[in-house]
Amino acid sequence: MDFQTISIREFNEYRKRPDAWVIDLRSKEEFEEVHVEGARNIPYEELKMYQKYLPKDKLYILYCDRGSSSLMAARELSREGYRTVTVVGGFQAVIQKR
Repeated sequence: MDFQTISIREFNEYRKRPDAWVIDLRSKEEFEEVHVEGARNIPYEELKMYQKYLPKDKLYILYCDRGSSSLMAARELSREGYRTVTVVGGFQAVIQKR
């Protein structure tokens, strides 16, 4: 596995890194309703289309609703040479921690 899964506690530390981009893979509607502060929205279905605009010198912290789409995205991006981590439990875990 070329990517890591991280806990909510680790997520809060990772997202402070200057090289980190938090990517919300949920739909635009879900993102507009509520999201993690500072996150960028790239719906999972559109990830391939936007991938060419993602610099490879960043660390991508990926989350979706429950964690399955972000696992697939992390796997796909890591195969292409991106550094990725995914949040265990996804956005549902994030909002439970609030």
